[in-house]
Amino acid sequence: MGIQKLDIRNKFMHDVRVLLRDKCNADWESWRAVPEEIKTHLVNVLEPDWDIDKSDPNLMKCIDNIFKSSFREWKFDVERETELNRIPKPPTA
Repeated sequence: MGIQKLDIRNKFMHDVRVLLRDKCNADWESWRAVPEEIKTHLVNVLEPDWDIDKSDPNLMKCIDNIFKSSFREWKFDVERETELNRIPKPPTA
């Protein structure tokens, strides 16, 4: 039973990360800066596959926290990748 719950959690987290990557802009400073209509759209995309009860404020807060932490991780990964691929400037004499 525990493995099945872990698989479901991992699938949900994967879906969240894919949505963030596909629908969000890395130029946004933080999850707070993401427009509400984008956040609502992300939940609406998840809703059919995950049977999300949008009338439950505790569930919606939990989902928002998941998006927030996933956004932070994704943004860090994007910035790190950008830095790793940056072409160094030649030393000045």
